[in-house]
Amino acid sequence: MTSPAVEKSKVQRQITLPLSKAIEIAWKSIRMRLSRSLVVTSGIVLALAFLMSIRASEALLNGMRGWIGTADAGFADLRIERTKLEDQNRQVEIQLRAASRGTPVPGAPAFDAKASLGKTLPELQKELGGLPLTIDEINRALTREPALLDTFKQWMATQTQLNAVKNELTAPQQLESMMKQKGVPTTPEEISNDRIQTRWLLGLALLVAFVGILNAMLMSVTERFREIGTMKCLGALDGFIIKLFLIESLFQGGVGTIFGVLLGLLASFASVAGTYGGYAWINLPVGQILMDVLFCTLVGVCLTVAAAVYPAWQAARMQPIEAMRVET
Repeated sequence: MTSPAVEKSKVQRQITLPLSKAIEIAWKSIRMRLSRSLVVTSGIVLALAFLMSIRASEALLNGMRGWIGTADAGFADLRIERTKLEDQNRQVEIQLRAASRGTPVPGAPAFDAKASLGKTLPELQKELGGLPLTIDEINRALTREPALLDTFKQWMATQTQLNAVKNELTAPQQLESMMKQKGVPTTPEEISNDRIQTRWLLGLALLVAFVGILNAMLMSVTERFREIGTMKCLGALDGFIIKLFLIESLFQGGVGTIFGVLLGLLASFASVAGTYGGYAWINLPVGQILMDVLFCTLVGVCLTVAAAVYPAWQAARMQPIEAMRVET
């Protein structure tokens, strides 16, 4: 049988603080150590911005590569339109050529392109990429038959439309050429090798971020020896101490991850759009980018919490008397 003294010395009940109290203490701790929290958060922001930028840029490049491979098959209507426009221009060229070979009308005023068209013929030649005849032939034709001016204006409108169609038809080749000039892989072998290099680079960046967060959290534990000892003397359980540190890291990881993902996304869009212009949005892989955002968010939060597990465990296993004895 146990003596009454032993019965009195037993702990009858342990008070477990609610999760809301742990969240409140963790939030106050972050505010009190704002500079340390900003160091940890900035490391998360930079790491996640780099990760998101790489993945979003790769998704945009894959979208452009996919468009290069499939665009040519959908250009049948454009090819038909190009043929029709070329036929129309050919008819105008025949009329102008016939007029230019006729006998000049005595006393007829010379054709003034600047007054009639708003630009000189050399300017129009440069703007439209060519003229149906030589400049002298056009001058002779429109001087002899001024009624052909409307026909020539129609040719200008058709030529502008034809140039737009040709540019659209050659857009995949132009984009592929731009990508090769920028050193972007385009063949399956080059793409495979580039992905391997990218994975190594991302792994190294995440490892550096993990070590940085781990070091910052360990320093946070070292600075708070007396605080931890005081809480344990007041009855805080090991589980509460672990919960406190994990919630604190979750706050920092969540904020840092959100800002890092947004920063990386904006940086990748700005970089690709600045390099390739409108081609960046021609086959935007929205689904893949959303998946990358979700993936990077999970990685950022998990990375921060994982880096805080060991410091939290170290803080929880400290003896109160040892923590109170440490000079900080």
